[in-house]
Amino acid sequence: MNRYVAKDGDRLDKVIYDNYKTLDVFNSVMVVNTHLFGKTVLSAGDIVHLPTIEQKPKVRELKSLWN
Repeated sequence: MNRYVAKDGDRLDKVIYDNYKTLDVFNSVMVVNTHLFGKTVLSAGDIVHLPTIEQKPKVRELKSLWN
């Protein structure tokens, strides 16, 4: 598990997106960051724990070639 030390004014969603390249993991990250509930803008020194999350690639299902 990595961690990020916030700078004053960092946004939690941006920290998560910058590390995972998606916000689909937001809830999983918040499970280990209960101390940040209700914070969207972080204060200098706030610690964001960044767990290792295996991400499955999104696959679009092809329904028909001619529709």
